[in-house]
Amino acid sequence: MLNRLPLLLLADGRLPDGRTLQALARGQGVFALAAAAAVPAWLQAASMPFVLLAHGDFCLPALAAVRGDGRCRAALLLSPQGDPLTARALPFPALVACHRPDPRYPRLIHAAGLATAWQARLQLLSADGDPVDELAPLLAELVRLAGQPLAGEC
Repeated sequence: MLNRLPLLLLADGRLPDGRTLQALARGQGVFALAAAAAVPAWLQAASMPFVLLAHGDFCLPALAAVRGDGRCRAALLLSPQGDPLTARALPFPALVACHRPDPRYPRLIHAAGLATAWQARLQLLSADGDPVDELAPLLAELVRLAGQPLAGEC
């Protein structure tokens, strides 16, 4: 198993990025939700820290739901969509991954703007490789960081 923290996954399996995150999380203690509206109820029932995985339109609502919850220890955000001007720094480590410029995916400049606002690392995925293979070691590193104390914790 990749980690000891459960993964909270918000993914639409009908979309390529949703399928990528589902494949990445498979077999790793994942709680899969199909709608961002389900996050608050999941948070009420959750008792332990977790790592957030979200893509596209799920990213901003998921981050809004977990922003004040200290149990969210890190986030992997794939091809996020939303307004970078309204985004602000996240209180936990985050990785923003996006595809090279392609008509099917948001523009790199947009993802880079969100990564900058969130103070997150930006990872550009190769056009030729399997995104799951590229993201797996990055998720492992993010999970390692998630196990460390956050700012202000002893």
